[in-house]
Amino acid sequence: MANHPMQTIGNDPHRSTAGPIPVVSVKGESVRRARAAAAQLSTLLCERGESPGPYLVVGETEAWLEMERSQVRVAFDSATMLHRRRGGQNELLGKAVGVKASRQPSVWDATGGFGRDAFVLADLGCRITLCERVPVLAWLLEDAINGATVSGYDQVREAAGRMTVRHEDSRYLDVPPGDVIYLDPMFPERKKTAAVKKEAAILQHLAYPDDDAEALWEWAWQQPVRRIVVKRPLRAPVLGGQKPSHALAGKSIRFDVFVRQYDDLNPSQTGE
Repeated sequence: MANHPMQTIGNDPHRSTAGPIPVVSVKGESVRRARAAAAQLSTLLCERGESPGPYLVVGETEAWLEMERSQVRVAFDSATMLHRRRGGQNELLGKAVGVKASRQPSVWDATGGFGRDAFVLADLGCRITLCERVPVLAWLLEDAINGATVSGYDQVREAAGRMTVRHEDSRYLDVPPGDVIYLDPMFPERKKTAAVKKEAAILQHLAYPDDDAEALWEWAWQQPVRRIVVKRPLRAPVLGGQKPSHALAGKSIRFDVFVRQYDDLNPSQTGE
């Protein structure tokens, strides 16, 4: 699989200072890609058992996060993601972002995470910038996109071509004028399935002490975009104290949608 360099911001003082997690190679496979990943992430290449985890496990063609025998993979042509594709524009996410047959907005995903929602939107025709400040998650996203570009599914390859990863902290960036900012802050109060629990456990290990959903919201409100979409647990309070234009609710989550008017935006940013 190709190793394309991630977009980075060099010595940005706002980049997280959390320690990197070690890289482990897959037993019986070439260590070359694992060694390259460790160098790119400025971390150690080690054996299982030398660290309590989590680890980034890197093989010749695959990579995943592992902790206490639980694995979390980012693969956009997995059976789970292919099942999600069948939702198409009927998915609440597409409706929340404003996808229509004649309109596929550009989206700034400020909390890239595992990239699954971003892939759904890219599959619907949106161009997505995934901004992720955790180094190993940004690496996994880039690796998953590279893998998707050579998928046996035409639609997966096309969607991957609409996805770009930036290893940066959105809160310290000025987003170019555009259509949508998408926020999916961590919310531990949500009821979880076993699969979500293991992902949440790993994310908690990778989280930064300054993770603050309200601060992220304040940043988003200052950006020159027409729409902000926030993913929340079904019964969680609204972020930021602003009343959403509308909300779309599923069984366990909802999307709060804030449609901006010209008066809400900074004229100097929008060129009005």
